[in-house]
Amino acid sequence: MSRGVPPVDHFPSTHRTWLETQIDAGREARAAGDSEAHREAIRTLSRHVMERYREPLRAYILGSRWRSFGDADDLVAGFFARRLDSLDYMERWHAVGISLRRWLMNGILLELRTLARDARRLARREGGPHASADAAQHEGSHEPTAERAFDRAWARGILVEAAAQAAAELTAEGRETAWRLFERHVLDGVEYAAAADELGVARGEAKAMSRMAQYRLRRAIAAVLRDDGVAAADLERTVEDVYGAALGD
Repeated sequence: MSRGVPPVDHFPSTHRTWLETQIDAGREARAAGDSEAHREAIRTLSRHVMERYREPLRAYILGSRWRSFGDADDLVAGFFARRLDSLDYMERWHAVGISLRRWLMNGILLELRTLARDARRLARREGGPHASADAAQHEGSHEPTAERAFDRAWARGILVEAAAQAAAELTAEGRETAWRLFERHVLDGVEYAAAADELGVARGEAKAMSRMAQYRLRRAIAAVLRDDGVAAADLERTVEDVYGAALGD
């Protein structure tokens, strides 16, 4: 049985706070010589980051010239394996203070550049100029299409989390029908009249119920984004960006 600092297995008030709490727990366990608790903090952090950001990073690679460099799933898995095997990478993120999504996007680009440089050096040693040229073409900065692909995948993840919160809130209030109406009209594309008839709602009440559910969803998106570290000054714009990116084509 491990002694010292126990792993943190609950979520405090915000996403960023939870991440910081896990990092602190890992640091304290390391300082106390509690290797079991230290490794558990690393595993917990890793699982969470991978679950939340695997698909956005995969979308980033598939939306860029890096898609010809290798299998996107393998590249993302390698990135996580190298960066999340200790607390160091997340400790540096905490010290820098930028959003985790930007930190990881920059991190995957740095990882891919490093792999490309290694491939170019290997090709030169083996005398393969064409392979060297192929590796060299992957140097460069973020591509707008890749960033948009990342943001869209990230936005969809935020929307799913916020939708679950909004649905649970309305269900707890006995307003589950309002959420189902919103889902059917906005998310599934069913006309108000048809959705209202399907759910046994008076047609005259359908729009008001759907607007109320939409308001709750936007509020939940704002809460998730605030938890994710989005600054208050950027919150309203980012809610609109997430809503548009997640529901747009």
